[in-house]
Amino acid sequence: MARIIMLGTSAALPDADHNNTYMLLRGDNDHILIDCAGCPLQTLHRAGVNLDQLDYLIVTHRHPDHIYGVPALALGLWLKGRARPLYVFGERESLAAISALLEIFRSEEWPLFFPLFYHEVPLQPHTLILETDEFRVISSPAKHLVPTLALRLENKRSGRIIVYSSDTEPCDNVIELARGAHILIHEATGNGPGHSSSAQAAMIARASGVQELILIHLPTSGASLEVWRQEAAQIFQGPVHLADDLAEYEF
Repeated sequence: MARIIMLGTSAALPDADHNNTYMLLRGDNDHILIDCAGCPLQTLHRAGVNLDQLDYLIVTHRHPDHIYGVPALALGLWLKGRARPLYVFGERESLAAISALLEIFRSEEWPLFFPLFYHEVPLQPHTLILETDEFRVISSPAKHLVPTLALRLENKRSGRIIVYSSDTEPCDNVIELARGAHILIHEATGNGPGHSSSAQAAMIARASGVQELILIHLPTSGASLEVWRQEAAQIFQGPVHLADDLAEYEF
């Protein structure tokens, strides 16, 4: 069965036990990396992922904590002898930021560097951005400080659906994207510009009618995360979980 693996779960300030937020959608054959933080090759190894199966990277937005691992990922795959392309999806500013990072490191000078094929995603609700034998990925704009994509991940074999809010304030687009989904993975950094509290995440989960809520992009200091979870559980009646690094969820 397909699963989603939490490679990191922290907000922008990680700690010793929690990496910045990014994740992997893992199928029998298709592997889709969503954002890229930390030391991605090490974390993917810890998750038992075969790097040769990684073909797709989706970037939700251009903030450093979501893309700073891309050059390290590209370097590692190149050093392992990768020759086939890596397909990269994101809105225009995100793709420009990734391209600029690789240019800083002069990836064009790496002999026989594998191709990166960039696919720009329009900032339009319910945009189909990727379809494989196993998965369908649909995006809608979230409400963050920079252009940001929320993602709907559909398992074509099981019929189950996961929606990931990415970084966002409470947003009607996320509610609509999550309708009919089984799991909502929603950020819970705290109430502030471009972000949501756990209670607000629970309101989104309740409004969209999902069955289960996973809180992610969590603060690592000055907050009791169990209190965070309990605040959400008072509003959303389904199961509420705190995402943890390397946790896996089948769907």
